[in-house]
Amino acid sequence: MNRRDFISMLAATSAALHTPHALGDSRNHSGSPVPRPAAGLEAQTAFPGGDYTPFGYLDNPWHTWDLHPSGVLRSVPGIGFALYYPAGPGGYFDFHRNNIYTAELALGFRIGDRSLFSPGDFAAGQLSSPHHTKNVLVYAFEESGVRVTCSFFQVNEDCIAAQIQFEEQAGHTQSVEWLAAHTYVLGGSQWWGGDGITGGFDAEQDLLWTHGFAGGMAFGIVASIRGKQHFFSTQEADRATWLTPEPKSGAQAAYGTDPLHGGMRYRLSIPPDSRTEAIVVMQRAPNLSALRRTARTSIAEAQRELGLRHAEDAAFWSSAPVLTGDWPETWKRGWVYDFETLRTMVRRPIGAYRHPWDAMQIQAPRNVLAETSIDMWALSYANPGMAKDVFVGQFLDALEPNIPCMREDGVMNMVATDGSECGTSISWCFPFFCAASIFDRTHDLPWLRRLYPGLASLLRWTLKHRADAQGFIVGKCSWETGMDTSRRFQIQQPTGGELVEFLPLVELQAAASQAGAILARFAPLLGDHASVSEWRGVEKTYAGKTQQLWKDDWFHDFDTRTMKLVINADRDPSQASPAFCGMATDQQKKLLTPTLHKMYESLLAQADDPKSSADNQLDWSSFALPFLESAWASGDRQLASALVETICNRIYPSMDRRSVTSPDREHPRLGWPGVSCEVWGAHGAFGGEVYGWGAVMPAHLVRNLVGLRETDNPHRAILAPGFPASLAAPGREYAVERTPWHGHSLSIRFRFLDKSRIRVTLSGSGPLDLRAIDDEQQQSLPVHREGPGAQVELTNFGLYTLTFAEPSAR
Repeated sequence: MNRRDFISMLAATSAALHTPHALGDSRNHSGSPVPRPAAGLEAQTAFPGGDYTPFGYLDNPWHTWDLHPSGVLRSVPGIGFALYYPAGPGGYFDFHRNNIYTAELALGFRIGDRSLFSPGDFAAGQLSSPHHTKNVLVYAFEESGVRVTCSFFQVNEDCIAAQIQFEEQAGHTQSVEWLAAHTYVLGGSQWWGGDGITGGFDAEQDLLWTHGFAGGMAFGIVASIRGKQHFFSTQEADRATWLTPEPKSGAQAAYGTDPLHGGMRYRLSIPPDSRTEAIVVMQRAPNLSALRRTARTSIAEAQRELGLRHAEDAAFWSSAPVLTGDWPETWKRGWVYDFETLRTMVRRPIGAYRHPWDAMQIQAPRNVLAETSIDMWALSYANPGMAKDVFVGQFLDALEPNIPCMREDGVMNMVATDGSECGTSISWCFPFFCAASIFDRTHDLPWLRRLYPGLASLLRWTLKHRADAQGFIVGKCSWETGMDTSRRFQIQQPTGGELVEFLPLVELQAAASQAGAILARFAPLLGDHASVSEWRGVEKTYAGKTQQLWKDDWFHDFDTRTMKLVINADRDPSQASPAFCGMATDQQKKLLTPTLHKMYESLLAQADDPKSSADNQLDWSSFALPFLESAWASGDRQLASALVETICNRIYPSMDRRSVTSPDREHPRLGWPGVSCEVWGAHGAFGGEVYGWGAVMPAHLVRNLVGLRETDNPHRAILAPGFPASLAAPGREYAVERTPWHGHSLSIRFRFLDKSRIRVTLSGSGPLDLRAIDDEQQQSLPVHREGPGAQVELTNFGLYTLTFAEPSAR
């Protein structure tokens, strides 16, 4: 089964998946009241406050796939998280057959005469999340004059925790009861230790524990205050009674894959107008004696660890860009989910990786040149330093010059049928373009000095090992090209590892020429003048070969078996890439644009099909990149804007929804809310959950709607606002605050004066001394100075050049 078939199957599967980090009392472990804070949680960090979805993932930074599987943390409906081991149900892993265990920590509350535990107990809109990052997910709700916030996070690799704050707002003492519910279930994997689970209670430590019979880990629930009651049952329905006056308990052992549920019930009295806190943790340990040692230690560590998580979030968001103004609210929050997904992609050094590396997707991490490149290209719009470290690290840690797809222990992940250990080709997500874009927005010469040898080796390796007898660049197999088992290769492919070297692809020739041009520009900056002629030769040679593939109104692949162009196959967005790679003529750009419009129209028509499929190429981020850049380079900025708007309106409401099911319940199950997913489907995001290339939309939004683009001149930038008609209304205001730019930040604010005229205000955190703004006719526009900022009137879909006094180089 190929990747796209798998994703389609995943989207069509509607399964009721039961899904499950920590802070302590800031004063003591008794649940005593502490002074009310001067401001809410959102004021304690730089995280952009808002009403986020109460669903998501937490990043378990210890988790890898081969050397150190540790588990994946995904929220459960209601309030809580589950630890899935070795990985969860939202990715490239057969959870139902191969999962080993799941352990859940969920919270319930009884305030006044209402119990709030299951999702249906909460009124519409009552439960939200004011802080939603890879480090901390906060649930918040109000009931009967009490505001409750529950902050979930990891204390250490084996402990997830929740800090619970109760704030009395009605002006009288209130009694609150709350439940820490735990579920432990062994998965469908046929392993020796799958016999069952038992549970018990340690009265001295006030510790509720569960333990696998033969091979399972032990889990424990303990809080910073003593519980009033504890419960066990194998029946999920009993959990709903554990906050009622007549709770039901049952068996303390479960067999096979039957779940064992446990619960601890606590009671607190909250004085008028005060705040009370408690901590509860779910600890994992190999045995009971270790569990007893570590559970209380984790509670003691929780306060400090939560502070560190918030500090890390604040460091990121204090300099990351945010959308403000009249952008759709789901876009503003989707922007945050995307950047948090990209943060999650950055893994700690381990095994063969001596530098931070990109996971590609969170369930079964691996390093892939294409995905790392596009992920870090997008992340560089928020945190260039982090992105550059990961981008260059993949070259420094690669075992071969072609950057083979590899897991952390050196196991190769993509081997062709002839035994070749493949990496993704230079045209899949266009890594040379991504590198140049990052450099041109940072002008970081020390970074480029580290990166350049790896880029040079990759291109030379490609020219030596992937050129056919006529000198055309080919892919070893469809996996290597990124188009797994695609019909474009005209052969049956059981796996994607079958050899396809008979078919030179358009985009491979274009990418080779583009790579040569980029390296020819980089080389003199680093003193490598001797290589400039080599790189210019590559640029010219492959620009010529690309032109050989043009016929009528399109670039076509070439079949060396028949020695003819393949003109009867479906057209692919990547075949338009000569437009943005720099070797298509103006006439060719004009002629290929109608085909791009047909591709976009096909994408729109996909919405009429109630099934969520991945059949349209523009459902995939990797195809949207060459489509958007080619449309823009061809002068059709309206088309690029329309595609970005369409995809944003599909994925961001989906990612921000407040239930697991789709809002209208007519479509198959979508991806988990609160994170970016692999496929940008017609009805929302789906496929692999917490998937890097599904999170790159902020970069496209900046480039195609805001219209800010780098140039190879560090003194200049392009500003070409491209707001679609739905946003371009008089009086509307839009801003992107703090976009990283040459070591500083650039904020751009737009105010529509009518449907086309825009007053644009630019300001920066550093010496971004704007000297001139020129239109397409190279006429300078009048600029009004406002302190360190500047204001100018522009036209929507116009193209302007910004000239700064000097580059803000590092």
